[in-house]
Amino acid sequence: MPAFVKSIITCLLPLLLGLLAVAPAQAQSTVVKEDSMAVDTTVARDDSYRLEVGYTTLSGISGQVRKVFDTRGLAEDLPDVVENLKAIQYTLKQKGEVVDIKQLQMCQLMLVTLQEQLADWRTALAGAHTQLAAMQTKLNTIAPPPPRRANPDVTELALERSDSALLARQQRIGGLLAKRLLKVKQLQTQVAASYIQGMELQDEVGDQLRRYSRTTAKLNYPPLWEAGAMPAPPADPKARKAGQYRREIINFYFANNWDNWAYMALIGLVFYGWVSFNYRRARKQELAITEPFRYLRPGPVAATLVVMFSLAPALELHPPPIYLALLQLLLLVALTAVFARSWPRRFFGYWLGLVAFFVGLSVMNANAATGLLARWGLLGLNALAVGVGALLLWRLRATLAQMRFLIPITWLFIGLNGLAIICNVVGRLSLAKMFSTAAIFGLTQGIGLAVFIESFTEAFHLQILCSRGSEGDTAAFDYDKIEPQLMRLLTVLAGALWLVVFTSNLNVYNAIYGFFEHALTAPHTIGSTVFTFGNILLFFLILYVSALLQRYIGYFFGEVSDDSSDARRRGSWLVALRLLLVLVGFALATAATGLPLSKIAIVFGALSVGIGLGLQSIVNNLVSGIILIFERPFHVGDFIEVAGKSGRVQDIGIRSSKLTSVTGSEIIVPNGDLLSNHVINWTRTNDHIRTDLSLKLAPGVDLQTDLQKARELIQEEIKTSPYTMHNLPPEILLSSINGQVYELKVLFWITNIRQEQLTKSEILAGIYRRFTAEGLTLS
Repeated sequence: MPAFVKSIITCLLPLLLGLLAVAPAQAQSTVVKEDSMAVDTTVARDDSYRLEVGYTTLSGISGQVRKVFDTRGLAEDLPDVVENLKAIQYTLKQKGEVVDIKQLQMCQLMLVTLQEQLADWRTALAGAHTQLAAMQTKLNTIAPPPPRRANPDVTELALERSDSALLARQQRIGGLLAKRLLKVKQLQTQVAASYIQGMELQDEVGDQLRRYSRTTAKLNYPPLWEAGAMPAPPADPKARKAGQYRREIINFYFANNWDNWAYMALIGLVFYGWVSFNYRRARKQELAITEPFRYLRPGPVAATLVVMFSLAPALELHPPPIYLALLQLLLLVALTAVFARSWPRRFFGYWLGLVAFFVGLSVMNANAATGLLARWGLLGLNALAVGVGALLLWRLRATLAQMRFLIPITWLFIGLNGLAIICNVVGRLSLAKMFSTAAIFGLTQGIGLAVFIESFTEAFHLQILCSRGSEGDTAAFDYDKIEPQLMRLLTVLAGALWLVVFTSNLNVYNAIYGFFEHALTAPHTIGSTVFTFGNILLFFLILYVSALLQRYIGYFFGEVSDDSSDARRRGSWLVALRLLLVLVGFALATAATGLPLSKIAIVFGALSVGIGLGLQSIVNNLVSGIILIFERPFHVGDFIEVAGKSGRVQDIGIRSSKLTSVTGSEIIVPNGDLLSNHVINWTRTNDHIRTDLSLKLAPGVDLQTDLQKARELIQEEIKTSPYTMHNLPPEILLSSINGQVYELKVLFWITNIRQEQLTKSEILAGIYRRFTAEGLTLS
């Protein structure tokens, strides 16, 4: 190595060693400073994150608290529920020898409603308690602030202020949660106590209802021949409180059953609007109602009230006695208004006497007095009721016969009052009052339903008249063809409704309903198929109703004759509507059976074999009917010829169609023949037809003059006829000459094929008169 290189290394070596010694120390100092800065940043970041999580949690809890079940409405309504339970409890504790079954049934319905409300409150309060407890737990998860230094810097001071605000908000929300939890727990306790009390009251009501049949059959009082001067019952010191509780029960009933009045109002509005609309249509069409209605008027207020109040008892089978009495009173007022305009004065006087008697008997039955005088008064009214029923059957038998089922109801009224007399005499006053009440309410509601049937039938008649008149066809039609079926259907429905209410008044409705419910809903098994008799009955009922609707649906649209041109346009879509009703009815009936669709498909698959083999013609006619609906080669009212038969199309059915021949006979033609054979439609586009007359003219002195004069006279007669087409002149041809006789053939057009024979007859008579006046002779 050269000497100068060694000298350079010797000089630089101490310097390099010094730099190497200083570099680690500087590096260590830098690392310490960086670590200190990292610690400070981490602490600030942790506090910010903790504050952000805390504020987010508190905001979420604050928003959730607003969504928790609001207990203010419950707290306001709960005292009313408690008072109603007290009223029911007080009513059940009253020891009366005559049991008020309507009061017990109303208490039972009230308890069901109250228990449903209390159960809903229990569920809502349990959910609120769970939510509030979860919020409290979530609130406790917020981390507390860490300890701070004695001399905090600016950042730490800002963090301390944020921690203070967070803690204050946490305490405020925590206090709110605690108050809400305490309120919810208190309400839970009160609601649970009321719910338990309601269950106990339900058991007690059930026991009293089960004891009712035994209580009414017992000898409540001594027989009348052994009863002396019965002491008056001691005054009830809590009579005022009992009256208050009864009013609370009635107020509760009306407050919770307002929907019954809404339904009644809806029924009334529909009926009133239906009748008023048709009367307005009749006035607009200047349609004269040739058959005056008995109960309907252009402003059918009274008839509407009868419809409402006669159907109202079926909306609620166990109302309080005051509600039932109010309905009967309103029904009597409405019937009085209807009869005042429709019955003769003498019969209406009888009715007013009946109304006064009905009111008196109802008041006597509702009276809670059980003294000897009250028993004799009830006995006298029951005896008078028997006489009133006999008077109804004797004096008003013709009127009652028009109201259909009122005669058996009147006999039942007489029989029940006779039973009430016997029960009162032997001391069974509860049975006497029950029989008497059921009799009087049954008769008044029967009269109301009878008037309802008549009113609805008249409204239906008015609908047909207006629908027919709207198309300009006001010719008379035979309403008697459809009236019996409509009356029969309405009578069955009204009779079923009357039986429901009547059996409820006799306190046997639940037993009868339970028997039929079990019989109709009990499952039966055939193989792997489970069915009920109720499903089978519903299946046939739906099919019957759909068949009935498709049969009479045309009357709602004025289909009472096929003479009008509109009947032809209506015919096709009415047939389509009938087919739709049948298909929808069959689908609903099939669904009502409750059988799986897979099993039904198997059954129809098996039936398809029989259909293909033995029912070919029926299927052919059904399919042909569907094709005729959409192809429409003819309409209702067209005059057609098919397979050697001719006539006017009266009806296009699903399987067959009906023709009316010129001789009046009805021809049933299968739809398959109409589709496969040649059909001649004389009125496809119009009703015009060319017809002819053959005339034999005796020779005169001048053949040419006589022939010309004969032609002029024939033309004048044809042109003056209102049934011929004047724009198409007639053709008068000399068809043959037979010795001294000349034969003329007259060809002319008439406007309506249905009047062909009438037109030919009138024209022939007119020609004869003209020829005679001009000295021409027909041979």
